[in-house]
Amino acid sequence: MALEDGDALWYWDGRISRTRNIPQGEWFGTSAPQDYGGHGWEISNFVAFPDEILEGKPHMRGGSGSYSWLDNNPGNIVASSATFGAYPGKVNWHNFMIFPTWEAGRDAIGQLMRTPSYAGRSILDAFNRYAPASDGNDPVRYANQVAAALGCDASTTIVGDLSDDDMVALENAVTDMEGVIAGWSYGRDDPSLPEAVLYA
Repeated sequence: MALEDGDALWYWDGRISRTRNIPQGEWFGTSAPQDYGGHGWEISNFVAFPDEILEGKPHMRGGSGSYSWLDNNPGNIVASSATFGAYPGKVNWHNFMIFPTWEAGRDAIGQLMRTPSYAGRSILDAFNRYAPASDGNDPVRYANQVAAALGCDASTTIVGDLSDDDMVALENAVTDMEGVIAGWSYGRDDPSLPEAVLYA
């Protein structure tokens, strides 16, 4: 089955998996979190786009190619009923949406913030929802960073009251907070791609 635009897959030692998570049990005989049997740096995540395939090692601390970069999703937005311009039904680890372009992914942050789930909330409340502590985030720090970029108060400023210019500043602040680390880019038919990926 050929790779379609927006497809994400894991690769290790000539094997591929289209599962959202690395198939640790199948590949390494373990289900312990982040136990790759000493092979972590040999594993790669690939995402296909019309003119390129991106590669990263986002599962490794300090690895090149963050999910935000791989998925054209600078806000690391997770899938919901709305696509915001993402490839429908295409997700990567943690249910992160995959967007056709970086610009589409960045614009999706503002679109999400304009939805009823966020528009009526203060910046602090919005980022408690957007980047919950249960996912290992620090939502108070996140909200304060966004508010500082906007020059406003995180507790009293309502997201729906932000101007278009403010929303661009919010998108930029979220992009900075999520962090973007570049990985590797290949043409769709680049012979240096692993064969299993090239003919996936």
